[in-house]
Amino acid sequence: MSAGDLPEGLEVMTTPELRQLWGERLGGSPPAFRTRELLGLALAYQLQARRHGDLSGAARRRIAELGRRFSEDRSFTPTPGPTLKHGSSLIKEWRGVRHEVRVLEEGFSYQGERFGSLSEVARHITGTKWNGHLFFGLKARRR
Repeated sequence: MSAGDLPEGLEVMTTPELRQLWGERLGGSPPAFRTRELLGLALAYQLQARRHGDLSGAARRRIAELGRRFSEDRSFTPTPGPTLKHGSSLIKEWRGVRHEVRVLEEGFSYQGERFGSLSEVARHITGTKWNGHLFFGLKARRR
């Protein structure tokens, strides 16, 4: 976050000043927060999201799922998904044919064509809708 994204001195503003700034910049009243620090963080997040864009739907769903799992089981420890490094290759044999996909800095390459996601590649190969991570064996099926 750059200095230009947030008002000067946000971290030292009082609760009433933060509430006033919320109304001026975001409209309405802020949610009731227990501490000035939480109100300041929420305001900073909202201002940044307005300027640079908010979380994707997938990220919001993942956060909600993690929150649910933590609430149900305090000992829950999430494991990170696979990290694909550009330059890597994924190889899948499907219906007797070997398919090789190259991981690019942004997206994937298959048979000289660029794709934005592994799911697009899997759909291209199979002709049906697939979860790309599942198709290429990077994610286990849910039981």
